[in-house]
Amino acid sequence: MKRSQKSELTERINLAITLLKQEIPDYQIVNHLVELFGVSKIQAYRYVQQAKANKEHIAIPEASVVFTVKLPPSLISRVRNFASFKGMSISKVVRTALEDFLAKKNHGQKSKAD
Repeated sequence: MKRSQKSELTERINLAITLLKQEIPDYQIVNHLVELFGVSKIQAYRYVQQAKANKEHIAIPEASVVFTVKLPPSLISRVRNFASFKGMSISKVVRTALEDFLAKKNHGQKSKAD
């Protein structure tokens, strides 16, 4: 059986949250998740437990696509070392760095003086 994507897991947990808010009994939610998604009862139970822990809907993560860039070997080495040290994927390191950079004022935009 293949693993579910994060967006699928989030969708399933969010459905469990919705059903819990409707005060539907846990066993009925588990059975509904089994029927709807074709997962085991154990996995459906885990979704219900995660839903109880979160209480509010979780944002569904945006899908990632491949984006190739050319970088100096020294920078690539630094990124790889940082990712390894932090226990993160290279994609997560780069994504976080780009999001932080672009979130700062005037980054990614030309100023009016240019």
